[in-house]
Amino acid sequence: MASPLKKVRILDFTHLLPGELCSTILADLGCEIIRVESMKPGLGQSLPPIVKGESLYYWSIHRHKRRLRLDLKAPEGLAVAQNLSRQVDIVLENFRPGVMTRLGLGFKQLKKLNNRLIYCSISGYGQGSTWSQRPGHDLNFVAESGILNYNRQPDGTPVLPGALISDYLSAVYAALGVTSALHERNASGKGKHVDISMFECALSTMNVLSTAMLYTGQPPESGNYTYQTELPNYNIYECSDRRYIAVAALEPQFWQIFCQTVGRPELVKTYTGGANAKLRDELAAIFAKRPLAEWQALFDGTNCCVSPVQTLAEALDSLPARERFVLANLMHPTLGLIPQLATPITTRTAKNGAGADKKNVEPSSGQSHGPIEILKSAGYSRRQCERLIKAGVLSQS
Repeated sequence: MASPLKKVRILDFTHLLPGELCSTILADLGCEIIRVESMKPGLGQSLPPIVKGESLYYWSIHRHKRRLRLDLKAPEGLAVAQNLSRQVDIVLENFRPGVMTRLGLGFKQLKKLNNRLIYCSISGYGQGSTWSQRPGHDLNFVAESGILNYNRQPDGTPVLPGALISDYLSAVYAALGVTSALHERNASGKGKHVDISMFECALSTMNVLSTAMLYTGQPPESGNYTYQTELPNYNIYECSDRRYIAVAALEPQFWQIFCQTVGRPELVKTYTGGANAKLRDELAAIFAKRPLAEWQALFDGTNCCVSPVQTLAEALDSLPARERFVLANLMHPTLGLIPQLATPITTRTAKNGAGADKKNVEPSSGQSHGPIEILKSAGYSRRQCERLIKAGVLSQS
């Protein structure tokens, strides 16, 4: 994959998934990441699965990064971080609002050292919110944003999503925010503070329902403008082998093909749309007669938006995943080659318009530069680095 941000330097203070994933996205786009970590291993390095003492959770989101363990509460450690901020384009952080300022590393403080600095903060409710000091994780934000209210089991119980929605969206919006700020800086010459709220990122997924509700004054349930569990042509059905199939034949042309394929062509005219629990139950009975593999074979090539509910292993082995090189690799000194999902941005040029650029599938090291090498490249002498290590401000690991 091309590296459109190759010369952009980032000082990364993040310590939770939204910020860490944001810096990974930017690293995949070519940014040079200097990751500042605490002297003691953080939560991410203890999360399972643990192999040979190393967390695969942690290493799945830290490729292409140089790591620096630094005591930010020590004056010498703070001075190092401040000096590094003079030499970078972007600072990323995801502490609660106010923490970085108390450390001496807030936006206004670092702006005095680097007027071109783009400073990105990811927090639960945003920098200026009354709730800014309120703790929260992904589950809190998807609950508060209304997502869980519209993601329920048939008995009405909200379902915990399998993916961390606000975490991943916050990472993507933050990456978009800083790249937009970089573009703006090209004209203005000045940096800015990008403020990302995880609650707002979760809420952004409800934009269609929000507009409909605010305009009509009717909530989705009574206004009949949300996909309901009784919708027969947008639902999930169990097959005879207890595997599942997803039907999304919403458009008339897809619904017509679907009805013909399941042997119910008369439904094309009799079903006009909307909730229909009776028809949904009829289709459930039809799908229950055959295993998933048979239904897949039957729908293969029919072009009507019907898909198997795949396992992760099946998804990674699927044709589009194999064709478009969705995996990158990190070479770890203890674990060896660690495969991981690459950032899903593929670029095309006039020369290679017939095929997409390959994503970076070559081994890369997250530990290729030690702390002394990082600081030497920032202007520190070896003696200064050794003095910081001896003082317990800088870690060699």
